[in-house]
Amino acid sequence: MVAQKEIDLNSPLNADAPASLSKTSLTPELTNAALVLHGDNFKQSQAKLSRYILVHPIAITLYTVACPLVIARSLWDYIEISDNLIEFYQILMRNKTDFVFCLFSALPMLAAVFGCFGMLAYILGDELGSITNKFIAQRYCDHVFGFDVKKFANVIDGNSSLAALGKNTEIVVYRDSPIAIATIKPDYEQSTKDNLIVKITGIHVRKVFQKVDFDQMLIEWAVLRSRELYQEYLKSKKITSGKTNGSILITMDAYSFDKQGENLLIKNGFKLLNKSIVLNPYDSKLNKLQKSIHQFLGLTKDSFGLLLTTDSEDVELIKDSSLLRNENSAKRRA
Repeated sequence: MVAQKEIDLNSPLNADAPASLSKTSLTPELTNAALVLHGDNFKQSQAKLSRYILVHPIAITLYTVACPLVIARSLWDYIEISDNLIEFYQILMRNKTDFVFCLFSALPMLAAVFGCFGMLAYILGDELGSITNKFIAQRYCDHVFGFDVKKFANVIDGNSSLAALGKNTEIVVYRDSPIAIATIKPDYEQSTKDNLIVKITGIHVRKVFQKVDFDQMLIEWAVLRSRELYQEYLKSKKITSGKTNGSILITMDAYSFDKQGENLLIKNGFKLLNKSIVLNPYDSKLNKLQKSIHQFLGLTKDSFGLLLTTDSEDVELIKDSSLLRNENSAKRRA
């Protein structure tokens, strides 16, 4: 295997490295870093799912209703003998020790209320978090990139056909460390000379950089790269470049509990195509209980699509776009 660029998402970036920002296509040296970034996408989705469940309207309603009831049950002896709130307060002040004891006696019930949704968040979240651990072992990574990643990491000849597939992945590098990634995968089996189908299989930005619009830049790159792939596809079919009556369908999945991700797609013109209660893109098996819970909480994997039309200016647009040019040497202060 070619020597790999190491990346540790649990450690800060190297402060001694130049504060430069660049972008590059996937190369064999960056294979491991790309796998780590795409795998981390599911870990962050797990965290978003857990947070979504804990603050779900149903959970908030239960907290709001159950907590006062549990506390009232513990203090019922005092409530029963009080004629009004003032008298209730005076009784509590005269029996502070018993009051504290009653509150502590309510803690197990309160813990059970919060623990119910906490356990549910853990179980459902683990469904996505486990993908990270299986990302390489179960070859999920090959589905994301569209080729054998292990073979790609061993490519030495940069001019090989396998190495050329690295152009379908864009990586943002800061302080000599990859921090964001996007990958697209063309579906040539279902594509025709009139319509190219491309799937954005993953866009991910390292958590500490999510306030920067790297995801927006990567969406724009994916759209332009898809246009470029269509021209390459026409060329491979020996069809005149600059075909004006073709179309490109770009699809991408997002989760209903990731509003930021869905809003990003909508902002860029993507429309909702389909909803599925199956969250794991690599395992469609769900038992009846899981289906019921997903439906009850509104947990879905939503498929979005963007339909582009091609025109005679596509070739010039692609040629002039800086998003499609590697800029490893172009640096700016962060």
